Parts: sequence; C-alpha cells; structure tokens
Amino acid sequence: MSTNPAVPGRTRRLVAGMVASVSLLGLTAACSDSEAATAGTVYFGVSGPKTGPSAEYGRLWQQGFDLALEEINQNGGIDGRKVELKWEDSQSDPKQTVPIATKFVDDQSVIAELGDFSSPASIAASPVYNRGKLVQYGFTNSAVEFTNGGEYSWSPSITLDVFQERNAEWVSRKAKKVSVVYLETDWGKQAFKYFSQFAAEKGIEIVYSSPILPDSTDVKPILIKGREAAPEAFVHLGYGPDGALVVKQLRDVGFDKQFFGGQNTPQFITLAGPAAEGDIVNGIFSPADTDPRIQDFVGKFRAKFGVDPGDFNVYAYDALKVLVDAANHGGATREGVLKGLKESEFNGIGLGEFAFDQQSRRPDGVAPRELVLQNGKFVPTT
Repeated sequence: MSTNPAVPGRTRRLVAGMVASVSLLGLTAACSDSEAATAGTVYFGVSGPKTGPSAEYGRLWQQGFDLALEEINQNGGIDGRKVELKWEDSQSDPKQTVPIATKFVDDQSVIAELGDFSSPASIAASPVYNRGKLVQYGFTNSAVEFTNGGEYSWSPSITLDVFQERNAEWVSRKAKKVSVVYLETDWGKQAFKYFSQFAAEKGIEIVYSSPILPDSTDVKPILIKGREAAPEAFVHLGYGPDGALVVKQLRDVGFDKQFFGGQNTPQFITLAGPAAEGDIVNGIFSPADTDPRIQDFVGKFRAKFGVDPGDFNVYAYDALKVLVDAANHGGATREGVLKGLKESEFNGIGLGEFAFDQQSRRPDGVAPRELVLQNGKFVPTT
C-alpha cells in the first residue's frame, strides 16, 4: 500500500489552523463578554411604597434618587457604567417585600437593594437577602433589630433608642410633665418604650399615654384625656400624616402648649398648617443650614423640583450615593458593594462624614438634630 506523507502533514496544518481559529474566536468572544460586562448598566433594586398609605415617602425617595442619579451618571457612574434603578412597589407591606426580595436576589444584574420604608417590612425580607448574599440597605430603618438580620443588612439610619434619648433630652428642657400618643404599630410601641425609659432618666413624668391607630381620622377623645391630665407639653411618636392630625386636633380641643411630633416632610407641614408652628422634631437635615455643601445641594434640588428638600429626600439621595461610592471602591458586584461598605468612609448631606461600625452595620457616632418649625419651615434650634 502506497502512502503520501504530504497528506497527513497538510491535515495536521489544517487542524492546527482550525484550532487556532477556534481559539481566536473564543478569545474574541471572551473579550466581547468582558467588554459587555464593563460597558453595561449597573442596577440597584428599590423595594418601596409607590402606592398605599406610605406612598408619600416613595414620592420623596423618588425625588432624592432622581437628583442623585443625574449627578452620578454625569460624573461617570460606576467605572464609566451608567447607573439605573429597578423599582418594585411594596406598599411597605411585609407580605410584599418577601417576594420582591426573592425577585431581586434572582436578578443577577442587581448588585444591591435599597429599602424598604418601614422596619417591619424590611425585617420580613432580611432572611431572603442574607441567604442570597445581596446587600439590603434599609436606609430609613430605625428599628434597633433591623441589622441583626445578618451580614448583608445595613442601615445608615439613626436607631430608635438614639432618637428617643435625644427626644427626651429636648422635651426635658421644655417640660417635666407630658402626655404622649404613639402609633399602635411595632415601630410605635418600640418608640414609646425607649421614650418612656429615657423620660424617666431625665425626670419627665408621663401623666397620660395612649396608642392611636395609623388610619385614625378622629383622635379628639384621646387628646381630651391627655389635655385633662394637665401636661406641660404633648409628645407624638409617629409619622407625618398622623402627626398633622394630632397637632390640628390638639389645637381644636384647646391645648396651646408645646408640641413635639410629626416629621420633617412637606406633607406634614402642609397638612398641619399653622397649628404646628413652633413644633419640635428629631431630624437630620434643614435647608436653612448655612454649610456651603448643603446649600449647593438645596439649590440643585430647588432648581429640579421647585421645592425645598426634607429628610426623606436626603435619606434617598445619600443612600444611593453611598452605595455607588461603595461599588466604586469594591467593584460593581454584590461582593464589591459589601466590601465597599466595610472599608470606605462616606460624606452624606444628612449625616456628614461617617463610616460604618462593623458590628452594628450602622453609622458610627452620628446623632439627630433638633429642628423647630418657624414660618412653615423646619430650622435648627441652634
């Protein structure tokens, strides 16, 4: 049998050429995938109320996020990649936050989650985020136990115990006998527990107290009992809408002394009207602050939305900026965000310069500010 040594050699050369071509194609494909990964949009998930009883807070968040996104993307996003949000309307309902958490964990394009608004709604979803190793950034979650959910549960919010210790301190400067109303929710009961503890330490006597339902429309019978206990001040522990209801009806039943309550939100100021003049609240921000950096932020916010920003605009604005800074430090991945939160220092409009305590996953050494409502605006008392 004759043989042709040229044929096997040619075959070898063809095979080698094909292997090289395939390798080059594979390398090209790998480069394309890499380029796509670095060129694609970076997404953060938002679990928050766009409808339902807490929808106003979602609206305020949206304004803060919109301004932050505009600035972030104008400044190059994350390593040159555009940043966008994926919103899911939770109505701040624990029954809805759990499936939303599952959706975000399963969506590999989402590198961290922001929300939810209320601590119970966030706490219900914490096990899902921690099992899925996706940072849950509960930026308005003041319940002390929220960050107990695990390594991936973080919050820049000042905790309820700190808020209520300061609240009791400010109340003690104005009154030694107070009546207190608080929301009949887990958050409200916890707020009242801490306020009562610190009030006793500071020599404040609670002469009357009562829970109020979140959807109440007439609390005058409760307020009349509180008025008849002869307090020197009235304390409300709750949110903006119920705070406005309480202070208006307090004035209707003839109580004209100091009121502590409500929130630093446009909704509270509008709903409460003149009845809330002189009200004192816990806050993190005032548009009257003369700090140049804060005035720059206020100017941009006014130009975009035509109104002054409040606490919940600032919470959202700062939250997104913090997560973007964390990703720029650690990488635009889920583990990169976690790394950035652990290792970076941040400078927020609301909290100023801070870093996270690695045990509590809360800001280290920050405190609320005392704000008073004057001429329809909350301003610092000092």
